[in-house]
Amino acid sequence: MKDSSRVSALIMGQEYIIRGDAPDEYIEDLARDLDSRMQKLSESNPRLSLHQTAVLSALNLADELASCRRRCADLLRMLEQV
Repeated sequence: MKDSSRVSALIMGQEYIIRGDAPDEYIEDLARDLDSRMQKLSESNPRLSLHQTAVLSALNLADELASCRRRCADLLRMLEQV
């Protein structure tokens, strides 16, 4: 079993130390993606606080996840019918 790693990530100008069992590169990619999403949201809504930007980003990601889950379930149903 792999020991958890520690990755330093810069998100919205703040440094975070992220611990996880996934490879460092994967965690770094996730952090870069989150930073990019938050930066875009902040640029289009400059009055949002960091906290509000984070919550809206989380809601957007939750929506994407729910959509992917629905599509996956639909595909599985289609495969079962074959």
